[in-house]
Amino acid sequence: DRTHVCRAAAAAGRPAPRVGNVRGDIDSRGTPGPGYMTKPSTDELATVPLFQTLSERDLEDIAALFTLREYPRGAVVATEGQHLPVFSVILSGRIQWYWTDGEGRELKLTPEGPGGHFADTTLGGEPVLMSILAIEPLRVAQIGMSDLQGMLLRHPSVSWALIQDLVARLRRMTTATRTLGMDEVYTRVVKLLLARGSRNGDRLEATLTQAEIGARVGATREMVGRILRDLARGGYIEMARGRIAILRQLPRRW
Repeated sequence: DRTHVCRAAAAAGRPAPRVGNVRGDIDSRGTPGPGYMTKPSTDELATVPLFQTLSERDLEDIAALFTLREYPRGAVVATEGQHLPVFSVILSGRIQWYWTDGEGRELKLTPEGPGGHFADTTLGGEPVLMSILAIEPLRVAQIGMSDLQGMLLRHPSVSWALIQDLVARLRRMTTATRTLGMDEVYTRVVKLLLARGSRNGDRLEATLTQAEIGARVGATREMVGRILRDLARGGYIEMARGRIAILRQLPRRW
């Protein structure tokens, strides 16, 4: 609920997210609010992996089924347990999937950006399993579930692309579950640093705060801080203002 979301936001050091009628929410009947604007262009849809096999004429046909929607940074797009009547494709911006417990602690999944989609977990009418936060100004193309079903039946290539993407998501989720269930906290931290690091000269640099690392690996900020301080004392990393530089190969065990 909103209390848990705001408490988690405060613990993570970010402003409380906006909840409710953000740029025209869909009401309980599936009616779009005033935040809805125009239809997406065929050029925009052509950049989405799901639609890259479609012809220009097919893109024109499906564009008529979508409506554009915008969310500001920090908006809660959906909360766990909510029924979403639309399938959303990200045109620009990024979202963060996360869970929040009763004490305000968060567990986050990898952010998703342009070309991604959400509400695929609700295709059968089930409630969404995770909350969704806009971590950048977000622009999406949305389609009602009944129109989506008809589009998938008319365009088997889109159905196949969606199946392949869902399988890839399942594999990523399985890998993440294995990491959380079998790896020690230190191992999870190291894997995240290496996955998020980008090459800068002779070292890797990852833009992550201790709170973000804790939320991603399922550990407290204090535990993450202890690990990072020990690595810094050992000359393995340098830390400065939300940026962590990996100076040499990290040890296998803490």
